Amino acid sequence: MTLKRLLIALALVFAALPPVAARAELVGEFDAAIRNVRAWGGYTVVASARIYDTTGAPAPRLASATVHFPQGASVRDRFLRSRYFCDGTKLVANPDPTLCRKAEFASGSLLLDARPAIEEPVPASIWLFLAPGGERGARAGIVILVRANRRSPAWNYDVLHGNLIREPESASRFGYRLELPTTLQPLLPQVTLSLIEMKLRIRGIEQDRKLRVCTRRLHGRCLARRDRVKRTFWLRVPRCPRGHEVAFGADYAFLGGHAISKRRSVNCSRFLDLPSTHKKGEIPQ
Repeated sequence: MTLKRLLIALALVFAALPPVAARAELVGEFDAAIRNVRAWGGYTVVASARIYDTTGAPAPRLASATVHFPQGASVRDRFLRSRYFCDGTKLVANPDPTLCRKAEFASGSLLLDARPAIEEPVPASIWLFLAPGGERGARAGIVILVRANRRSPAWNYDVLHGNLIREPESASRFGYRLELPTTLQPLLPQVTLSLIEMKLRIRGIEQDRKLRVCTRRLHGRCLARRDRVKRTFWLRVPRCPRGHEVAFGADYAFLGGHAISKRRSVNCSRFLDLPSTHKKGEIPQ
């Protein structure tokens, strides 16, 4: 047999072999950034997550998601009051986020996988609200409203409950974690919903207080006064270390035991320019 005929025969043999199945791998992505840093201490955290199976099959159902905040980004006591809390029972009866407008600290979008029942991805909106403390050790509770963007016979909306918990001292890079249960309950038993993508804008909560300040003095006496608005942000500014980077993190827990952890370093140098910031990047308590 000539070399040419041998190569042709080998090619035919390999072509007849069954294809090797691709090895399934669950992938989780996480990104975070700090935006809109304001002189009085307010700022926005933009976070995104994406989960997929490398074979293209639906990912396992997400049981919970945890977002870790950097050291120093703690909740101020003045915001842990009833005027800033959301009553989740109101949202169960009527899924209108404006019912808890004063308690809303984050909003965003979800993309859900309902295959094989529904082939097209299901878009949804998500809102996060501050609530009274839930589990033991929680700094505060969280009410989560997840609502489909279009009518579907499979799913409409859910009201979930999470927690804002102080991290243990061993977690030196993080100060608080936001625990978000994400197991959604479809209307039809044959439908399962898996997370494809989540985008969050954590704008926080602001408090405005009117103060009467003196604008002109003479011999220790105030001759003129005016009103001034003082703004306070719900979170303290995180400590900005010498490397000018703070850490955010995300943990995903899936039904069936799968788990993925991701960490992201974010530049914090803009915090050092705030008028109330020390040179080391710490805000007075």
